[in-house]
Amino acid sequence: MNLLERIFQNKKEFYNLALEYFYNINSAIYEDTKFDMIVSKSISILIDHDFIPTPCIEIKLELRKNQIKRGNYFLYVSENKEFIDELLIT
Repeated sequence: MNLLERIFQNKKEFYNLALEYFYNINSAIYEDTKFDMIVSKSISILIDHDFIPTPCIEIKLELRKNQIKRGNYFLYVSENKEFIDELLIT
């Protein structure tokens, strides 16, 4: 089974993994990590990137407060779901 098929068959696992990492963010570092809605947006295979080791998998969550988009959270993991990096944009 190739990587694309594994991601498709396990997409809920990937989104749950991103949520797990997001909820473990040190809130002392980020002023506003409280959102009332987190939407699973996309899972991508990243082939070329300036500062993220590639290839890897990018999982994107959209962060909303009062139904208004307030930011995005990106989790980058290896094919084996090992942490590579994360990015929170608010």
